Amino acid sequence: MVRKLLVEGPADRWDGTTEALLHFAARRDHLRATVWPALRQGHWVISDRFADSTRAYQGYGHGLDLSDLDRLYDIAVGDFRPDLTLILDLPVEVGLARAAARRGVETRYESLSQAFHERVRAGFLEIAKQEPERCALIDADRDIGIVARDIAHIVGKRLAI
Repeated sequence: MVRKLLVEGPADRWDGTTEALLHFAARRDHLRATVWPALRQGHWVISDRFADSTRAYQGYGHGLDLSDLDRLYDIAVGDFRPDLTLILDLPVEVGLARAAARRGVETRYESLSQAFHERVRAGFLEIAKQEPERCALIDADRDIGIVARDIAHIVGKRLAI
């Protein structure tokens, strides 16, 4: 329900700080209700977004202080970290065109400026650079089969499956 508030509606509905607080509330609930119970049962968990997205969107995109986001992470998540983060990179124009092609009701972030999305992309690239042992950067501006092959290779290599 919190996620829906964030991804639908007008772009100016929330400021960056409100977005960050809502994202961390949703993340905490998802961890508590889904992720941690699954991990305790020995299951693998795959998520399409985690705290790097908040760091990129609200930190780099909206300009929030990264140390403030780190404190929110510590409160909401604690010492939990993903074992592997795949960052699918492509030019902003391509990403926005792909989002427009699948246009549904989740358009709030896509309606933000191209400059905002350029800062978000730069943030993801910086995250990948700062944490290469956890992050794998994948060129997503290629054929889907090639991207899928690269993902399978990286997952197999990094997680030894």
